[in-house]
Amino acid sequence: MLDSEFNVEGVTSELMLASGVLWTAVLGLGLAGYWFVALLVSVFLFHPWFIIGASSNGTISTKLLVYPLGIWTVLQLSAFVLTEYYSNAFAGGSPAFLVTGMHPSFAAVYWLYWVGGFMTITLGYGIYFRKHFLPEGEWDRFLEEVERVNAESERREADEAVEVRNR
Repeated sequence: MLDSEFNVEGVTSELMLASGVLWTAVLGLGLAGYWFVALLVSVFLFHPWFIIGASSNGTISTKLLVYPLGIWTVLQLSAFVLTEYYSNAFAGGSPAFLVTGMHPSFAAVYWLYWVGGFMTITLGYGIYFRKHFLPEGEWDRFLEEVERVNAESERREADEAVEVRNR
């Protein structure tokens, strides 16, 4: 199941539309005073861009959707839920304990959102991204395409220069 590919080419417009809808939802929820729900929805803003950006030749490996994207999502949602829980639990007072020297609500953000998210994305790049985003030979094909485009551009510029001289 994880060795399959998800075709992104046919849904790119829908993903970009979803991104706009999510931004609008976050803004609307925040303005309406539902900041916590807006914060949870904001976690999913990254998904359309990740799926489009991590695709190669119009597909994305299902492995990339599970790790790092799925794990990253769980870490972000966990951080925000724990932050909400501990900030409400200790509202107006101080906790009797600290987590690595920090208020439990901030420790959740620090360890899960920042450190956990950063490590997940970084390790995901090292483990999967090179294999699934830039498979063997893809870089060489890209360089050949750049050379072809440059040659066409130079040929066009030369043709235009000849045409200007002939006038």
